[in-house]
Order: sequence, then C-alpha cells, then structure tokens
Amino acid sequence: MFWAWWILIGAVAAAFITAAVFFVVALAVHRKIFYRRYDGNKYIHYFTAEDFAGLRADPVCFPSDKGQMLRGAVYSAEGVCPIGVAVFSHGFGAGHLAYTTEIDSLARAGFLVLAFDGTGCVSSEGKALGGFDQGAIDLRFALRFAARDARLRNFKRILVGHSWGGFSVMNTLDTDVRIEGAAALCGFVSSAGVIAQNTMGKCRFAEWACRSWFKLFNRVRFGKYANFDAVRSLKRTQKPVLLLYGEEDATVCFSGNGARVREAVHGCENIVYRSYPGKGHNIYLTVEAERYMHKTFGEIAAKAKKDRAAAPALYAAADYRRMTEEDAEVMETVLSFCRALVLEKS
Repeated sequence: MFWAWWILIGAVAAAFITAAVFFVVALAVHRKIFYRRYDGNKYIHYFTAEDFAGLRADPVCFPSDKGQMLRGAVYSAEGVCPIGVAVFSHGFGAGHLAYTTEIDSLARAGFLVLAFDGTGCVSSEGKALGGFDQGAIDLRFALRFAARDARLRNFKRILVGHSWGGFSVMNTLDTDVRIEGAAALCGFVSSAGVIAQNTMGKCRFAEWACRSWFKLFNRVRFGKYANFDAVRSLKRTQKPVLLLYGEEDATVCFSGNGARVREAVHGCENIVYRSYPGKGHNIYLTVEAERYMHKTFGEIAAKAKKDRAAAPALYAAADYRRMTEEDAEVMETVLSFCRALVLEKS
C-alpha cells in the first residue's frame, strides 16, 4: 500500500511536469508566431494595380474589432461592368498585395474586389497579428464596410480566400445574408490545429498536448470568437462553397486539413471539393511557377545567410511575372464558380 501511494504521487508529479513543459513550449511557439507584426519582405517586389493594364485601386480604410484601422483598396477593371463584389482574404505573411495577380483576374471577371491587409499586417494597424482567429473577425468588419460603402452595398457578395484567408472565409459564410457563397483555397481547419501540426513534427502526443494549450491561449485572446472550426462551419452552412486543395501542400498539411475536410463534406450538395495531385500550397499558380518561386527564394535565403548585403540585388533579379503565373484551369474553376454565384440568382 505504501508503494502504491508513492507510485500515484509519482504519476501525478510526472503528469504535472509534462503539462508544464508543454505549456512552456506552446507559449513560446504562440508568442513567436502571433506576438509580432507581419509586414512582408521589403526586398520582394509585390505587384500593385499599376503593374496591370486597366486595373484601378481606390484606397479604403475601415475599423476592426478593437478600433484598429484596416487598409486596402477596392479594385476594379476599366471597361468591365461589375456583376458583384468579391471580398478577398489574404494568406499568412505578406498582405493582400501578394495576390494582386489573382485580384486582377477577379476584377476582369466582373467583380469589384475589396481586398485589405489584416490586423498587424503590412499597411493595417495592430502591434501584432494576435492569432489566426483574428482573420475571421477582420473579415466580418470588412463585410460591414461593404454593406455601407456606396460603391459596394448594392451588389451581391462572395468571399474568396487562400490559406489563412481560406480559413477565415470558411468561418464567415453565415455572418451576412448577402453573402452568396465562397471559394476557399487551401484553408486550414483550425488555428490551434495547423500551428500544432506545423511545429510539433510527427510527434502525435506533442501535437495533441500543444494543441490544447493553443486553444486555451486563443480563448484568452479572443473570448467567444476563439477557436473557429472550418469543418463545423462548412457542415452548418447551406451556401455554395468551392474548396480547392493541393495534395502536396507542405504548408497546410493536406492529411490534417484538405483530406479531413474532404471526408467531412462528402455528400454535402452545396459544396464542391477538388484536390490536385502534384500541387502544393499555391494551387492558383502553375506547378512550374510554384517550383520556380520556392527554388529562387530558397537559393536567395542560402546566399543571403552568408552575405546579407547581397539580398536586395538577389531579390531584384528574380522574375516575378514567372513566379506569379496563374494556372489557367484552376483560376477558371474559381472564376466560373464565383460568376455563377451572382449571375444565377440575379
């Protein structure tokens, strides 16, 4: 009996120490990722409206949940009669100008595109990003702006997003009755899940333990708006949704996100799901463009590590047109779906 008590005490102590260790690890990871701004790479050339013939950008600014001002633009194509509004939600890191090529394609397809930088990103206010759930919150405030803006309020709205933006889009579908549907590309299921998957490697126990802490940190930060779950949101909505994933995606792990979403939405008549073998995270690009991007940036990073002064010239020499070449088939899938959302119900 005496030894049984010592075994019990030892087990409790071991559990407490293990929990404490993973708390420290999870907190360090959480702070490293979310307690900072994301302003892109100052040496990379991000395309603006001036880089596209006939693309117009009218600057906009509107407040988000804590009064922080979000900045972006309403993009339109000269000579194209608008058929609807596309509210675009960008991915993690570089703001909406990392997607100007896709924004141009949406504008030429007939959409007024409201694209903006999220909290703590590039041109928008915020000392830090705070967490991925902030993206869905910011998107709600973008929709409020669209409902009041004279240029946008009389059009039907669709949502388009990639990666973090895809996650935000999937969790915002039913917040506005004027949303006709959405296209989400490579969106992850949950904030806690994707961070645990990407930082804990293949250790399932570590992933589970840190995921629990990440959820708690999100709850403290976002309260009732914490821990959005894309699977739950998709199964609840009746609105049309297009979901696209790359099966070789190493950024948003396909097995933990794309494959899981595919299983969850199987049989949902309002959801179109497609995955692409051989494609990675930037599925709207050609395979060659994505390979060129990774190869170029990888080589630059390796050279700049040895000689930082060389970085500006190396980035300037990159072929950004080649790097942003769109996959015509994928983009036509997105554009056709989006056009049908606003035209079929007109």
